[in-house]
Amino acid sequence: MFTDKNFVAKKIKAFRKKAGLTQAELGEAIGITDKHVCKIENATYMPSLETFLKIVSILNINLNEFGIELNETSNETRNKFLQLIYNSTDTELEFLYDCCVTINKNLKTLRINK
Repeated sequence: MFTDKNFVAKKIKAFRKKAGLTQAELGEAIGITDKHVCKIENATYMPSLETFLKIVSILNINLNEFGIELNETSNETRNKFLQLIYNSTDTELEFLYDCCVTINKNLKTLRINK
């Protein structure tokens, strides 16, 4: 994953400006202060993974911009699901996982009973 704070900072700043957002507006959208956004954009702070994913989602940045490949396939449903996973918080991921396990068990049961 990304490790160069300056690279990350420049990308985030460029995409924020392209989106026409101020640091305060971006901060409000993702739940951090404008000062925190400023420190991320100045490469003083490296955003946490959760904050990074929120920024990417709000600014509609493709993770490939940061050298992160999602192993996209030609299956559009799989790609949408992967994007959902990458944009989820830890709590949301736990919930999604539990739902998928339950659904998968039920699907196997249905297949066995046919």
